[in-house]
Amino acid sequence: MLISILLSPRLATFVPKAVPLGMDLRWRAWDALWYERMLTLGWDGVSPEGYRFFPGYPLTAEPLAILFGSLVALFMVNWLTALGGIALAGELTKRTTNDDALARRVIVLTGIFPAAMALVLPYSEGLALLLIAAALISLLGHRWRWVTALGLAASVVRPTGVLLVVPVGIELWRAWPGTTARSRTAMLAAIAAPVIGLIGVFTWVGVASGDWGLPFSVQRQIRGGFLDPVRAVAQLPGEALGGNLSDGVNLIFALLLLAGAAGMWRVTLPASLRAFGIVSLVVALSANNIDSIGRYGMVTTPLIIGLCAWLDRRWVYAGALAISTSGLVAMTLAAQWSLVVP
Repeated sequence: MLISILLSPRLATFVPKAVPLGMDLRWRAWDALWYERMLTLGWDGVSPEGYRFFPGYPLTAEPLAILFGSLVALFMVNWLTALGGIALAGELTKRTTNDDALARRVIVLTGIFPAAMALVLPYSEGLALLLIAAALISLLGHRWRWVTALGLAASVVRPTGVLLVVPVGIELWRAWPGTTARSRTAMLAAIAAPVIGLIGVFTWVGVASGDWGLPFSVQRQIRGGFLDPVRAVAQLPGEALGGNLSDGVNLIFALLLLAGAAGMWRVTLPASLRAFGIVSLVVALSANNIDSIGRYGMVTTPLIIGLCAWLDRRWVYAGALAISTSGLVAMTLAAQWSLVVP
């Protein structure tokens, strides 16, 4: 992927519509630029559009920024947490399915998923992947205090972290009978934590900007408001045939993630993980503009487990590796040429 970024300006001469990113943006474009501004200037120095980015990722990088500078610190956090998140995705797979081969496939496919550029550039995906996988592992072990801390952190990093209330609620319902009052208090804290984290971010936005709902309104403008997921997917083929490359890419990712959702029933997964995968996919698809759906799905490990469940034959797996690696290179180049939104 790094080689693709370095070679993208030269290769762009062969693509008529390519508009290569400048040297100053090649490593910090798209979301990365906003996170760097948040870390360098604080929210007071960010335009209203930047309030849709949550503060957990730049706050995590802030101590490192004192020593290494903002951009390097953001890279370090994403790389380290991505490695940890990929490892935990494999561990979650192994614990839930008792299938070492499937766990290895999940580790490899997460690392070379076509949207994995977001695990290398300064994006929040690495941290989100780590926190979500760790929260789900802790949840299945009913380690409620860990679930509380991880769920709170996840919703401060990404708004979709609040969706952890779904699997937590299911496991709470199953574990509630026969538990002590102390355990029930811990369970209630675990299900409240993602909501509290989200409320905390909106409160912070309200203090900084005077409009606590600014992340919602900005995101609504960019994503085009709510659209039911069936219509959102149904409109993609027409847009792709009309020459919209981004919607063509979104269609491919949507189909892959739908296959992952179906694949969750090919393996033994707890109902809580399946529910988390489904609700995460529905939310990701529920907009007129579903750019970046690939990376949203990539950090939802149950969907990747389901996708890898279809790759249980050696030749199918080998083909998937080749296609995914090629897709990662193609996505990286297309993003560097301003043809798609990563």
